[in-house]
Amino acid sequence: VKAEFNDKPHVRGVLSMARSQDPNSAGSQFFICHGEPRFLDHQYTAFGKLIKGDDVLEKIATTPTEPGDRPVKRVNIDSIKIVPADTIK
Repeated sequence: VKAEFNDKPHVRGVLSMARSQDPNSAGSQFFICHGEPRFLDHQYTAFGKLIKGDDVLEKIATTPTEPGDRPVKRVNIDSIKIVPADTIK
């Protein structure tokens, strides 16, 4: 997928496209920012924001990991609801 960089800042809860070193290599993977990784601004395509479930983000982000940053125990997202931005109050 071609990169669509924008001015949305990479802050906690922002959804952004994962990619390889090639900016135009995004596919179906994404990540949710856990901190304030502002160094990703204008380098990755931010396209959404977590509006509910910050406690779940915290649990996922603080899960113990092995070398290579792989979780010791598999973590799954069982359900996600995507809503249009104009429906958020």
